[in-house]
Amino acid sequence: MKEITEQLCDGVQLILLTEPKFKTSHIKVIMSMPAQPEKYAGWNLAHSILLNSCEKYPSIAKMSEKMQELYGANLDSNITILGDVFQLHFTVSAIADVYALHQETLRRESAELLLECILHPLRNPEQTGFSERAFQMELQNLLDAIDGEINNKRSYASKKLREIAFSGEVAAYPYYGTKESALALTPESVYQAYKEILKQSEILIYYVGAEDAPELKDLFRNAFSPRTVTKRRYAVPSPCKPEVRTLRESMDVNQSQLLMAFKIKDTGTEQNMTPEQLRMTSLLFGGAPFSLLFSNIREKMSLCYYCSSKDISLKNTLVVSSGVSPENLEKTKQAILDQLELLRNGEFELDLLENARRYVINALRLAGDTPSSCMTESLERYIREDHAGIPQRIALFKQVTREDIIRTANALQLDSVYILEQEDKA
Repeated sequence: MKEITEQLCDGVQLILLTEPKFKTSHIKVIMSMPAQPEKYAGWNLAHSILLNSCEKYPSIAKMSEKMQELYGANLDSNITILGDVFQLHFTVSAIADVYALHQETLRRESAELLLECILHPLRNPEQTGFSERAFQMELQNLLDAIDGEINNKRSYASKKLREIAFSGEVAAYPYYGTKESALALTPESVYQAYKEILKQSEILIYYVGAEDAPELKDLFRNAFSPRTVTKRRYAVPSPCKPEVRTLRESMDVNQSQLLMAFKIKDTGTEQNMTPEQLRMTSLLFGGAPFSLLFSNIREKMSLCYYCSSKDISLKNTLVVSSGVSPENLEKTKQAILDQLELLRNGEFELDLLENARRYVINALRLAGDTPSSCMTESLERYIREDHAGIPQRIALFKQVTREDIIRTANALQLDSVYILEQEDKA
């Protein structure tokens, strides 16, 4: 795969990824803002409104008709928070130009459609805010999502753990904001939030396709003006609490949720730990089907329905999530700590380390198989300020030793525990 990076203007960068095997063109615009939880609801709502309609295509029907003209092009969007950065993603995909029946320039036209949505949203007659219809529809969707989160106990538990693990940090807040902040929004205030994003965001544009796309450079250069942006802080390690904080909640549930956050404690050596070492430690601990948590706690001990770990390297944090029968909560918690102790003492087979190495290396080798995985892998490098390609990253994982796993496991300290348990109906 060929990768070319173009600085279009201050604060706007274009990354072109070309691979002959792809049959489609994908263009993603990523707008990054410093995380400000009090603005999340407005940013989220502005983001939702943009791809529904625009001045040129003022209804969902008109937008759908245009996408059908582009041979079934697809518009998509999502929001993510990485470290202390709030990101809005806008994506358009279409079949490659070579497959158009009448030599249509689908790549350019789909890029123009995406820009129409981002730059020329449908506004109210006074031009002071978003369309009332679009605003009300997306506001209701946002409120429904906030109200409905309690129905997904696993997602709800994850949110509550983040609140206590990252208390006092922007990472503690969900990307959609609060119900109170959403209800305070108006079409005018959300439009102001949109203008703030358009003016102040750092913009990263990805193109993935089979052939070069020289026309995109001028198209996006003319679309976005230069901006003065401060360097975005992605990697912001979260400090470990002096004492473990535990929060228990009771609800009408059959399956209890047990979540535990471990953080790299301040020993003076954590600066030497690499993301590769934390990822490998997580894989051995509970991040893969052959891990200690899966093999021992779920399979051998049958203590839980699921038990896994995930590393949040930008926060120097590892989270263990498990679904547990109420009577097994304390046993499972202790068993999880026992498995970590095995890693700390080096009581694991070398085969486990090699399985983890093969697991992550195979995932990296597959990263170039789809346009979305190509963009994800490239974005990860951008966030880490690491220009190493996949071969170099594979080499780094090959260098992780047994001693690195032991050292990383010993640096991990239990920080926070969240338990959602069955309420007492007596």
